[in-house]
Amino acid sequence: MTLPIADKLRERLQVWLRATPIQRRLQYLTLLNVGGLLLLLLLSLLSGIVKDGYFNAIEQLNTQQRQLQHFNTETARLQAGIRQYLGSSDDELMHQIDRSTEQLFIELNTKAREKSDYAESVTLLRNALQTFMTGYYELKKINTEIDQTYQTQLLEPSQQAAGLLTMVLNSSTQRKGQTLIGPASLSLIQAFNDSLLKMNAYYAKRETHISLATRTSLERVAQLAPVLEPLADTDIERRALQELKARVHTMISGLGSLQRAYANRANIMEHKIEASQSVIASAARSIDSRYASIEQALRADYTRRLAFINSVAILLGLLVIAITLLFGTLVARSIREPLAALLRTVEAFSGGDFSPQVPDVGSNELGRLAGALRDFRQSSQQRQLAEQALRDSEGRFRSLSDMSSDFFWEQNELCQYTAFSGQRAGDLLARNVLSLGIRAWENPRISGYREEWQAHRRTVEAHQAFRDFEFALLLPDNKVIHLLASGEPILGLKGEFRGYRGTAKDISAQKATEAEVRRLNQTLEQRVAERTAELQRSNEQLSQAMEQLVQSEKLASLGNLVAGVAHELNTPLGNALVAASSLRDQVHEIQKLVEAGGLRRSDLAEFMHVCEEGCRLIERNAERAVTLVSNFKQVAVDQTSAQRREFDLLQTVQEVVATLAPGLRKQHHGITIDIPEGLRLNSYPGPLDQVVSNIVTNSTVHAFKPGESGEIIISASQTGDHEIVLMLSDNGIGIPPEKQSRVFDPFFTTRLGQGGSGLGLYIVYNIVTSLLGGQIQLISSPGGGTCFYIHIPLVAPLTDEDVINVHGAPATATALDFRPPNQ
Repeated sequence: MTLPIADKLRERLQVWLRATPIQRRLQYLTLLNVGGLLLLLLLSLLSGIVKDGYFNAIEQLNTQQRQLQHFNTETARLQAGIRQYLGSSDDELMHQIDRSTEQLFIELNTKAREKSDYAESVTLLRNALQTFMTGYYELKKINTEIDQTYQTQLLEPSQQAAGLLTMVLNSSTQRKGQTLIGPASLSLIQAFNDSLLKMNAYYAKRETHISLATRTSLERVAQLAPVLEPLADTDIERRALQELKARVHTMISGLGSLQRAYANRANIMEHKIEASQSVIASAARSIDSRYASIEQALRADYTRRLAFINSVAILLGLLVIAITLLFGTLVARSIREPLAALLRTVEAFSGGDFSPQVPDVGSNELGRLAGALRDFRQSSQQRQLAEQALRDSEGRFRSLSDMSSDFFWEQNELCQYTAFSGQRAGDLLARNVLSLGIRAWENPRISGYREEWQAHRRTVEAHQAFRDFEFALLLPDNKVIHLLASGEPILGLKGEFRGYRGTAKDISAQKATEAEVRRLNQTLEQRVAERTAELQRSNEQLSQAMEQLVQSEKLASLGNLVAGVAHELNTPLGNALVAASSLRDQVHEIQKLVEAGGLRRSDLAEFMHVCEEGCRLIERNAERAVTLVSNFKQVAVDQTSAQRREFDLLQTVQEVVATLAPGLRKQHHGITIDIPEGLRLNSYPGPLDQVVSNIVTNSTVHAFKPGESGEIIISASQTGDHEIVLMLSDNGIGIPPEKQSRVFDPFFTTRLGQGGSGLGLYIVYNIVTSLLGGQIQLISSPGGGTCFYIHIPLVAPLTDEDVINVHGAPATATALDFRPPNQ
């Protein structure tokens, strides 16, 4: 189901591309790329906006955290000030605490009214601070009460008691020895002083054991005062002791009030001050925790959004790249395939074959080129019939002009147009090309035909009928429309002239066809000549290239020859070098014996024998090297020149095989020569050497698989008084029948790009059939090996050396002139 839909979509897209101009396709491809870049830019901007929002939120959160830290700092400072105030009352410190408290409450109230995630915690902080301040105000009140109690119930009574006690002591001192109260009051004085010291210590330190000790001392004073009262001599002393007792009881009562006030203050400190401090710390921790959670949520949201935007950007980027590649591939294909089809058609036309139809490549730039090719094809095919077709068209036009027309017209007695009918006439009227109420020759749109209009005016003014009057009118787009008009005069009942009635036909297409035919007739011969010259230049260039390739092939063959001879020379020269080295060592040994005076006859005889064997070995290997060099020299001279001489066929083939032997042994191939002695030819040994070398090399490359050994046989026999047949065969894989007819074609090879040039057998065919004056035949079957039969005369035909090139083909012939026959 998906494949048919995809095929339909691809087909529709291809139809749309064919109907779209190439420039428009490239514009669409550019717009697609720009759109993808704009999308990626938009995502980049969106990523920046998300990043800015995240950092703004973090900055706002940090601002709120700084405000919280400010609240915590101020609250801690306020708590420290209150504790300092509780420790030592100071009016300036109290005013500072009041101002700080007022400012802190204003900020907390403002923050609590804001709608934020931690407004509840701020409210809790404010309430806890309110409780703290309430406890602070209660403590201030209790401190005032403590001071008043201490002043009124302890300090003032103690001062009064001290005055009374002093009065009693002074009275007893004046009566020296006459009273007993003096000595008895020492315990009272000591207890009273002790109670005053402990009372002041309790007021300062507020310790419970000191208050108990103070109460004990005061109670002792209260107990001693009644004891001393009976010992008093005067009423003043007794009243003083009674007053002392009352003041002491007042001090005991004040001490109790002071203890209760201290207990109340401790209770407020515990349940309001310290409790509110705990609540404040808890609220601060809650706000810190809320800040941490908000920051974590912001970070997670930022990471999620940024990851989403990055994912979308990557997906969009990949999608845009995929769509661009797909659309670009389709656009390139929509241009490449029609252009290739048009190039094939042009190549066929260039070869003189006009039978192929020009492909339909759509209504675009290539479509216009195809249209031009169609016109060219049509004009080329119908060049001889163009004039006759034009004459036939003119005859048909004349015969049909009375029966058909594009529109009708009428004129009044003043020869002014009064009516037009027909679709074409309506179009021309709408474009102001034709107008009512004017004479035909008064139309401002008239273009050319001045003499024809003058003659036509005389005809109309003479009230005569007219046929096929041709004229031209200028259209609003500056194009020209050609019309052919015919008219008959309208006569009244009495024969008076009433106007004209007639027809008109648009012949613009016919005029364009005539002009195009004339233009093609004028330029066709020139184009044919240019094409012929271009083909001739291409042919010459191809011929030069083939000659260069042939020369390269020969030089490569000569290089292989040099390598083979160098390998063959290595063995005899090496043997000669070893023999010479051995003789040198023997000479040194015999020289030592002579210098030592120990030379014997047997040593001299052995030395002479060794020298004889060494010289014989050096001579034999030197002769072998001389023979190889001579053969190489002859083969090299023969292959690099085309000199005619008389030679022995067996010797020439052996020399060629000797140069090829190293490569054959390396590939484990055997070669057998079966040529009778005394078979002499008056021909060209160099080209013949190249024939044998090319065929043997072709067998080693194509006949055997890599690593497989094979056998090559070279044989020859005389078949008549003037001809021999040279056979070169192998037991390889053979040549398929469909390729046998092409083996002698230039550049045909089954190893293109793997060392094969496709010129080896082509050179063989040219040498055999042209320079040697013979024939070559191929016999092969798959798996049955291949055999080349070469028939050459004993005496080669005479040829002028001036027209012979290096590979044996006539110098005046080109590579394209040769097409070997099918074997």
